[in-house]
Amino acid sequence: MSGLLRLFRRWSPGTLAGPWSIPDDPAEFPVFLLMGQSNMAGHGCIRPGDPWQKGDRSPVPGVLVLGGQCSLRSPRPRGWTRWRPAAHPLHLNQGSAGFGLGLPFAVQLLEETHATRIGLIPAAWGGAGIDSLGRGTPLYENAVRRSRIAARHGTLAGVLWHQGETDASREPLVRSHPAKLTRLIGDLREDLENPALPFVIGDLAPFGDDRRKLEAIERRARIRAGLRQVAAEDPHAAFVESDGLTGSDNVHFDRASLIEFGKRYAAAFLEAAVPRK
Repeated sequence: MSGLLRLFRRWSPGTLAGPWSIPDDPAEFPVFLLMGQSNMAGHGCIRPGDPWQKGDRSPVPGVLVLGGQCSLRSPRPRGWTRWRPAAHPLHLNQGSAGFGLGLPFAVQLLEETHATRIGLIPAAWGGAGIDSLGRGTPLYENAVRRSRIAARHGTLAGVLWHQGETDASREPLVRSHPAKLTRLIGDLREDLENPALPFVIGDLAPFGDDRRKLEAIERRARIRAGLRQVAAEDPHAAFVESDGLTGSDNVHFDRASLIEFGKRYAAAFLEAAVPRK
């Protein structure tokens, strides 16, 4: 198959049938919004030392992904805003997107729940600071619009968040990050009319400090502490530990760790879905 034909088939709506047919009852089709930057967009299998494995690009039975993600400059969808069988990479509008944690998350959730179908809405962007993801930005407006479209067929069940690497680069961004994330969570719940929408927050990579200056290590540690704090203070949020995971560089998780991380996100979601008292 030529590269052009493969790309067309990935972007085109096609016919949904068999393990990718959408249930008639929206309650039987939980949908998850994927937000953040490159580790959420999928950065595994990007480098020669972390290659693609057989079957990585094959559609996963029972998992669908909604197209129509935008660019940083405009909320206008690029490609059809239609469901398609989910395969890596989920984010088709970024050349840097590769193997991600979204599909391992969905696979684990299918195994641990009674769901037979799971939908994913890719809305992350590599290198995006939190100011590029909040209310009023193209990425945010596009994510909300597509979440509402997804709700016509399914039930928005949660948000998976992994972001903070970019904001760790400057002191003012570090200080404001927790408050901005808290506000973004509140805005999403308000705009999607779901005040108890579960929000799953992943920790930044635990590796790479041996290649950072002391000031960068301290800024990054404060971002990580802030992520944990936001999750702890929100009864409908959960925090995902990154302990023991490895990377393809000093920021990005490798393929094996993204699989494990996706499983941890699934466990954390099941925790977030049962609010703390």
